[in-house]
Amino acid sequence: MKILLLAGAALVIQLFLFLCTGSVVMRVRGKAEYSLSSALLMGYFAYFGIFEVICLLCEVTLIPLRTLALIMAIFAAGAILLGLYCGYRSWIQTVNSLRYRLKLHGPVVILVLLALAATVVFVLLYSDASADSGWYVGTSATALATNTIGRFDPSTGERIVRFQARYALSCYPFHNAVISYLIKGLPVMVQARSVMSAINVLISFIAVYYLGRVLFSDRESGQGKVRSIKDRPGSITRRRADLFVIAVFFLNVFSSTIYLPGIFLFDRSYEGKSLILNVVLVTVLAICILLWKEEEEDTFPFRTMFWVTAAGVCFSASSLMALVLAFTAIVPLIAIRSKWRLLPGLFLGNVPIIAWAAVYYMMQHGMIVLRTWR
Repeated sequence: MKILLLAGAALVIQLFLFLCTGSVVMRVRGKAEYSLSSALLMGYFAYFGIFEVICLLCEVTLIPLRTLALIMAIFAAGAILLGLYCGYRSWIQTVNSLRYRLKLHGPVVILVLLALAATVVFVLLYSDASADSGWYVGTSATALATNTIGRFDPSTGERIVRFQARYALSCYPFHNAVISYLIKGLPVMVQARSVMSAINVLISFIAVYYLGRVLFSDRESGQGKVRSIKDRPGSITRRRADLFVIAVFFLNVFSSTIYLPGIFLFDRSYEGKSLILNVVLVTVLAICILLWKEEEEDTFPFRTMFWVTAAGVCFSASSLMALVLAFTAIVPLIAIRSKWRLLPGLFLGNVPIIAWAAVYYMMQHGMIVLRTWR
């Protein structure tokens, strides 16, 4: 019962932290339209992008895990306070208009919530004893037990002589160690395999919904007499996006090989690779489509892409796929429509992955050697 309560507390605290972080980012960007889902998604990306920088600096300077946990606790407190200041008015307005916004979605939103609940239940009940599962949980547990960051092999317990680029440069597993350190009594296994898995599923659904809104947006003018709630501006887009989420859910349910995203979402939601496939690539694709459609729904597409790719670097080396997707989708747009002004933004939006790839290359070829013991 104690572990269940701690897990519930960890879930609420982390979601609230992401929401507050996203509220701060949206306030700084001056985005007029506010929604809880957008703030949560943006905060999720921004938090892990910032965590990657802080954790990586602590890792290469051999700072212990407890110091990293203290730094992140201070950051979290600051983010929550700023988030409360920046977002509480928007939160109140959102709560007050909840009934109206649910009517805009219509009955299909019930199916979306049921699909989300079914996915969360599945990932919580699913048991996995694979090598990948052992490595992700083992890395977090080893860091917590030894009060170090990446200095022991989680498979053997032996000391690592020097940091390996493939594992050292993506710090996502250490987030679970930090949470378990700060919330005393919460097992790393529960945080990694249950709490974060549930959060990752929720974020994945939000990312797919965002993609749906971009794909199936309409040109509702809002002019003329509105005879029913379903004819109000925004309703058609929301309903289309909801149906898209349901369609993707069933696609994932019937994914039966390792080559489709459903396996990662349902069976491996604790892995960084799953987040690349089900969250990062989905959001990058939405940004690319938004640029092609020349809509003003997101007036800061490359700033959003920067946070998405920064989080992707934290999740996994597979973040390189986001770079490939962005350039493959946007470079033809630039060439066909002669929008060369987008080229600097495209580059800056992918700076985290480009920098990560450069460091990775130099470490792999011995140009940079980072020893774990000095």
